[in-house]
Amino acid sequence: MDAMEYAQFMKQDGNQDFKNGNYTLAIRKYDQALYMLVQLRQWGLCSGDIAVLYCNRSTCLYNLGKWREAMHSAFESLRWDPEYVKAYYRAGHSLIMLSNACNAISMFHRGLTLLNASVDQAQVADFIAGIFTSVNDERVLPQTFYPACDYIFSARFDALIWQSVMEKLAQKGKWQSFLLLLSKKKDLPTNLRVNQLPLKNLFETFELYGCDEMMQNVAELVKWLISIGAKVESIGVHPLHAVIRLCIKASK
Repeated sequence: MDAMEYAQFMKQDGNQDFKNGNYTLAIRKYDQALYMLVQLRQWGLCSGDIAVLYCNRSTCLYNLGKWREAMHSAFESLRWDPEYVKAYYRAGHSLIMLSNACNAISMFHRGLTLLNASVDQAQVADFIAGIFTSVNDERVLPQTFYPACDYIFSARFDALIWQSVMEKLAQKGKWQSFLLLLSKKKDLPTNLRVNQLPLKNLFETFELYGCDEMMQNVAELVKWLISIGAKVESIGVHPLHAVIRLCIKASK
């Protein structure tokens, strides 16, 4: 077995460990594959393979809660291949966990730009959701958000992509970011529908974060989501009780 064959064998073995949730073991095998491939690099080979391995390594580290190491591994992946889109995604989510929203947005923005210029746009919703996830808990929007936001809405993504974005944000409980979408609703596709969007978690989230300043916005948000297909029944068995609990949180 030559060096390239050995590297591919260790990569495949590491991928299997990753699927089985054995992240530490997967990292060891990725490291062995990387060692062999970096040696081969002197003949001008393997840059793409090395980028993929570093990105896989980043995913394992992220799943182990080692976010700083995951970030560095994603950056290393981009050093070998600056157009490897998945590495921008991994770097972005690692930076979110490190409370670095500003740079997280930059990573998602760069990846989204590369994706939008390619034929395969299957991951577009993930990157848009990443940008809005980055600012969900931010009281002051980072400066990098504004150019990213301008890019997103100037790109005119279709209704299916936006439906997927909103479903992803809702699944993660990122309802604060929906208030940003509410402010831009005129720039969203007119045929956008969110029939499967559950509202129960929305009420629970704003009960937790409830404050007078945002209550009117929450009311507008609920009305808007219902107007584009969200079901009142998804609030729960007793929707009026949910509304009352939310109002109690507001001193006014």
